[in-house]
This record gives sequence, structure tokens and C-alpha cells, in this order.
Amino acid sequence: MFTLRAQENTGAELTDDLQIDIKGTVWDAKSDTLTVDLFLISYQRQPREFKLNTYASQVIDSQGKATMYSMMKMGRVVVRLADRQNYIHYLLEEDTPVPLTIKIGNWGKRKAAKVLLVFEDSAEEGHFIQKEVNL
Repeated sequence: MFTLRAQENTGAELTDDLQIDIKGTVWDAKSDTLTVDLFLISYQRQPREFKLNTYASQVIDSQGKATMYSMMKMGRVVVRLADRQNYIHYLLEEDTPVPLTIKIGNWGKRKAAKVLLVFEDSAEEGHFIQKEVNL
């Protein structure tokens, strides 16, 4: 069991020594797929294991409806919803941006408003941080 701590992104602030930057959001009308590209940058002095909860991390549209991903890619690690993998584990190096791409099929013409990322607190195992990133 895990606990959540909610925080909202208001710019280049740090959460758990982690900065989340927005690279862009693209909707492909032909494939009806929304792609959200982010960069994660760790400011911890030593490498840290980043543990992202894939089922809890979602994209929220302007109406407040949360939608799960079809595919997530962090660095070279790729997870598809069909894989039924609960977490992405990734070793973050200090000051090295790592791309995180989230793709959602059957998005329609909705407007993406936020990305909700849920990841484990680096200082307290079993405690998860819920971070909203405005798009």
C-alpha cells in the first residue's frame, strides 16, 4: 500500500529534487493519438532510482477527465498499457535531462490540460508523490 502527496506544478519548481519541464503536446488527427513530451531532471547529488507508477499517472483534459496512457517511454524504457506493468524504474543522473513521452490513443479533439505523474518519494520508500503538471 502507498500514500500520496499531491502537489501542483507552477513552473520550474522542484519536487523531491526533481524538475519536470514540458517539451510539447501534439495531437495526430490521422491516428487520433495525443503525444505529451516532458523532460525530467534530477538535482540529487547521487544517481537516484526513479519509480513512476504507470497506472496512476494520467493525462487530464480540459473537462477534468483523466485518461490512461497507451504507451510510455522514458529514455529507452518503453511500456505499453497491454504490458500490464505497474511501474517504470529508471536511474536518474544528476543534471541530466531524461525524456518522458506519453501517448494516448483515441484522444479525440479534446484539449489536454494537465499531466498527473505519480512517483515514489526518494527519501521515503512506499510514499508516493502526486504531481500535476499544467500543459
